[in-house]
Amino acid sequence: MSSLGKKNDGRHGGLKVQLVGQSDDHRTEVRDALAALGDPVLNINEIEPDPDAPTDVNFDVTMVVFNGNDELSLSYLNTRAVQAPRPALFALLHDRSPDLMKRVLRAGADELLFLPLDPGDATRALLKISETRRREEVHVGGGTIISLVSLIGGTGVTSLTANLGLALRYAFDKRVAVVDLDLQTGGLSVFLNLEPERTIMTLTEGTRKLDSIQLESALSKHASGIYLLAAPKRIEDSELVSDATIGATLDLMRQLFDFVIVDCGTHIDSNTVAAWERSSHLFYVLDQSIGAARCAWRFVDLVGRLGLQGVEPNFILSRFVPGHPITEDQLSHTLAKAIHTRIPRDEKVLERVQLSAQDLWQVAPNSPLAKSVEDLARRLEVGNETADADSSNSLVSRLLNVIGARS
Repeated sequence: MSSLGKKNDGRHGGLKVQLVGQSDDHRTEVRDALAALGDPVLNINEIEPDPDAPTDVNFDVTMVVFNGNDELSLSYLNTRAVQAPRPALFALLHDRSPDLMKRVLRAGADELLFLPLDPGDATRALLKISETRRREEVHVGGGTIISLVSLIGGTGVTSLTANLGLALRYAFDKRVAVVDLDLQTGGLSVFLNLEPERTIMTLTEGTRKLDSIQLESALSKHASGIYLLAAPKRIEDSELVSDATIGATLDLMRQLFDFVIVDCGTHIDSNTVAAWERSSHLFYVLDQSIGAARCAWRFVDLVGRLGLQGVEPNFILSRFVPGHPITEDQLSHTLAKAIHTRIPRDEKVLERVQLSAQDLWQVAPNSPLAKSVEDLARRLEVGNETADADSSNSLVSRLLNVIGARS
């Protein structure tokens, strides 16, 4: 193993990189290019691709070099993609063939880089992984913040936010809060059939530092056991909610809940960016339309220009219809990234949910819609690093007991 880089970043011993290539020459070409980057610090281990060989899971990044037997490299990539825990998977291609790129993405690659390596592209991709690792170390013991957003209406951001929170609560018994940052619409309370007396406006009052008592006074409890931080009752009050308030609120909620799910709606401002900066997962929700794909590209461009280190947007294909002229493969190819999750379209079930004033798991717990949301929740739950399970004497337990007693 060789250590590359001119300095240690002071936080850890550098990124652990597994370099997988079919010949010494191929690996040497990549190793020399990585050595010239300097930052982040890299510790590289070189191996030949063998899908049947035991794998070491203690790597941050696995780079698979495609320069010879593509089928062997694809097989190796696919094998690593389904393991848990898994590293970030980089595919390094000489061939810019659209067909090969599509196959690589479908095999599970998180990043596509082309040989010879462009220093800027390689540095960007590696720093993103390094920053994600730093954020995980900083927030160890805290909950997971998940932000959902779309630039086009009607994709189901609000319903998915609520249903994901319910799935984590029902299926995995997690402490969950949902936050309505679609401040002018306030759709989460409607979807959850709540008429909250308390809203986020409670947190904008006064000048003292936000504490758990103030937060408790702003939350509303749903019958399922999840908590809602609702949007203001009056549209004009949304202007009084600042990014500083959002940041402080989410930082505190991270300490109190296993999962905090944020409905960012379709309007991007400093408040939503404050949420993204604190999110472990940023999901862009789109449907099978040309407009949705174009807006997704605009969103990716914005995230790149904002320079949000450690925030990697993933795509959720909502309201999916088999046989639609715009296929999942076409969207993946257009976005140059595999679709993270597919949620089926089921208007009849959603209509029953709304008309019955019940939630999805009360109305249709075995429906494909419910199962797909549970699958997403399971993937998030597996990757969640929670605090010590024994929290009977913790601030979290005391706060939630107080909330439950008053509800």
